[in-house]
Amino acid sequence: MREYKFKRGFKPTNERLEKLIEKYFGNYEVKDEFYIVKYGAIEELKLKIENKILLAESKTNPKVDEELAVKTLKTYNKFLEELTGYTAKERQKMLKKSIED
Repeated sequence: MREYKFKRGFKPTNERLEKLIEKYFGNYEVKDEFYIVKYGAIEELKLKIENKILLAESKTNPKVDEELAVKTLKTYNKFLEELTGYTAKERQKMLKKSIED
């Protein structure tokens, strides 16, 4: 499960999470405190905010065409950026730093 921090000024609330899921992915369902999303190349995306951190776990379909995979990734990155305040580049840098520590 991946963990994403929120930048100062970006509120880690379920209301914001629900609003942005609807904006970027459309429908969702709630199961065991997780928001479940199915979109594009993502077979299942589980999202939950806990202790001011976004927890995310995804299962993707490797058999989709490249165009759909790229579109799905771009949408997911825009969603994470608007929700957490961090760009894909910033998130990658934080991930590398946490692995090195």
